[in-house]
Amino acid sequence: MRDVRHIAVQKFVDGHATLHEEAVAVETLIHLRYNGTTLVSLLGSPEHADELGVGHLLTEYNVPRAAISDVSFTDIEGTVVVEVSGADIELRSPRTDIVTTSCGACDQDDLHELTQRLSSVSPPEDLLAIEDITGALKQLREHQQGFQATGGMHAAALVNLAENEYVVREDIGRHNAVDKVYGAWCSSRNHRPVALLLSGRCGWDIVAKAASMNTPVVASFGAASSLAIDTARASGITLVSFVKDDKSIVIGPVEGRFHRKH
Repeated sequence: MRDVRHIAVQKFVDGHATLHEEAVAVETLIHLRYNGTTLVSLLGSPEHADELGVGHLLTEYNVPRAAISDVSFTDIEGTVVVEVSGADIELRSPRTDIVTTSCGACDQDDLHELTQRLSSVSPPEDLLAIEDITGALKQLREHQQGFQATGGMHAAALVNLAENEYVVREDIGRHNAVDKVYGAWCSSRNHRPVALLLSGRCGWDIVAKAASMNTPVVASFGAASSLAIDTARASGITLVSFVKDDKSIVIGPVEGRFHRKH
């Protein structure tokens, strides 16, 4: 795995140190270029860097997938350059700073705009069972090979329950994991997923990405933040959070989306 590196460490057990080989998550600099112009530099995991580039263009720059004609990347001494070619589209000004693995809305300064600027998300085509959503989320653990090896990677998945479609990607940054999985999904599918699944918590930035891709449900093992909740309600996304055993917290639209037990 290109996302994992093994290093020598001192392991202490009961005060005694031994030389030990430890698997760690790789973090590298990734430059995203569109038609020759560098748009942004990200810190993330190198695996599936091409999908990261496509997904970031989709979720952050609103570039239609059909406008992208070619994607390639190079990895030279730990620095990755993703080259995307496509239609001549006017994009917002490139970012000159590096977007770290913990940075979501680092270039925003208007709280109201964060929650209100997104378009409305259309409901799923068919009623869903909440058990199917939480069950799909629990399956995510089985696909987190990077996390199992290092304990230091996030995962995101996109699902279409009716067609039994399940796509997973991992990254050291949770925003990158979401971008990667959208890039992977849209590279081979024309229909939207019914839900975005997260291995950790749900913040505003993740909800914004889901809204930009017209994804009606976001489910997470962790809690949803207040800004994520406000944004989900404004855009019509249903949040399913704090999933544990057979319990979950559901925020946002329920009627017309989920079967109810009486």
